[in-house]
Amino acid sequence: MDEEQLQGGNTHPAIARLGNTVRRPTGPWTPGIHALLRHLESRDFGGSPRVLGIDEEGREILSFVPGDVVYPDHMDLVTTDEGLTAVARLIRTFHDAVMDFDSSPRYLWSDRGSSGDPSEELICHNDLAPWNLVHTPDNKFVFIDWDLAAPGPRSWELSWSLLTFIPLMPSDESDDSTISRRLALFREVYGSAFLRPNVIDVAIARCKREAHLITTLGQRGEPPYDRLLADGHFDIWSRAADHLVRHRHHWKRALA
Repeated sequence: MDEEQLQGGNTHPAIARLGNTVRRPTGPWTPGIHALLRHLESRDFGGSPRVLGIDEEGREILSFVPGDVVYPDHMDLVTTDEGLTAVARLIRTFHDAVMDFDSSPRYLWSDRGSSGDPSEELICHNDLAPWNLVHTPDNKFVFIDWDLAAPGPRSWELSWSLLTFIPLMPSDESDDSTISRRLALFREVYGSAFLRPNVIDVAIARCKREAHLITTLGQRGEPPYDRLLADGHFDIWSRAADHLVRHRHHWKRALA
């Protein structure tokens, strides 16, 4: 059986599909990621792929998730209230399922998406975004690309999802009233006790950190940040931070 090369997200190398499996390179974070995915499977969480082992080339084997990746060609699946509700509910279900994950073995985690906060409120996926969301043939959503997962605060995780699913990025397509309504809907579905107005400040910090990573690591020639820098991603996240600063007071009111 021949392998089919697949393209990952912006921060992932090419991966391969072999039959109903996906083969990916491993790293120091792999034992922790596999423990996390197995924990989610034990909790009957359906929004993540399954771990199937390590192949003879040392690559991890994950179950292939059939369907369409939402970004960039299927964003209409999450721009509706129904779609946003499904995403918010899936993220809350994931967070509930991971609360009793045993991280006592002191796994090594990637620091590329994490906040660096030692509080370890929960294990965050750290890139819950449309480019890592698959819509399956049975009309379900599954998050993929878990290799950036790491302990961190809930607000760090949620800020990224609001940035990318509401979205809070600069756009000519959404007005303040639409964004405020979608923020309120996400908050209601996820749980108002956990989604506070200060998440907008965290989103600003995330944008600035992303821009810093891209310029710092990109200038060192470290892949894939060298490519991201060349493709203009530093400017994207810098503009996003400025955009959030201009609108933060209005959007905070929507989450109050």
